Amino acid sequence: MRCRLILSENYDPFFNMSFDYFFWKKCQNIEDFPILRFYKWIPSSVSLGYNQLPENLVNIEFCQKNKIPVVRRPTGGSAIFHDIEITYSFCANVFHNQYFSMPSSTYFIISNSIINGLEKIGVKLKLRNFSNGKEPSFTDFACFSLSSKYDIVYNDKKIVGSAQRRNKFSFLQHGSILIDIRKNLWENIFLKEIDFSKIGCLKEILKDVNEKDLIKFLKDGFKEVLNFEIFEDELKKEEEEKIEIIKERLKSGGKYE
Repeated sequence: MRCRLILSENYDPFFNMSFDYFFWKKCQNIEDFPILRFYKWIPSSVSLGYNQLPENLVNIEFCQKNKIPVVRRPTGGSAIFHDIEITYSFCANVFHNQYFSMPSSTYFIISNSIINGLEKIGVKLKLRNFSNGKEPSFTDFACFSLSSKYDIVYNDKKIVGSAQRRNKFSFLQHGSILIDIRKNLWENIFLKEIDFSKIGCLKEILKDVNEKDLIKFLKDGFKEVLNFEIFEDELKKEEEEKIEIIKERLKSGGKYE
């Protein structure tokens, strides 16, 4: 199986989420290649789970004053501040791999791809394998203050948080790989107190994090675990035009579908 790798430019948050949504839907066609993407958020932004209300989670006045956009994801989960991180995104048809048939096995295989990639830079992480409390979409706490069995952790501290959405034919899974944390911003953005004892980042483990090397090793992790041939590709003009239509709909207050 061949897989497109798109190393995105630094898009704004509405384009990033429209991009992920578009390729999730596109992968309903089994003839389309799976899509692996690594990207950043310019400017730093807050994303909410699909069913969440911003006024219940974030200080809207602070975000507006500091030009921090708030965007809704097409996936579930809880609120994330995307700042000093690499975000990964993976879309595929459920028939592209036997592990893609169920949500739990999809989380498992993609999480192990990330764990395998990060191990190549000397970071040994693991899946948490248990959950505490409510499903993240139904809480008022930030994603990284919550514990899910699909979290990727180091010494029980969450380094990678992910969310997934799927239909009968395809799925989208994306998530944040924390490189560093600006605690003062996190404390001002989220309404509920952040439990930083539950949150880790790569800069607490490594002296230096080279983002290009990080992406290369993550790509290799996916290649080895999924046994895919991953080839670098660019976003096609017609794809970008369709993503822009979704983006404008979201920016004007519309929904994904």
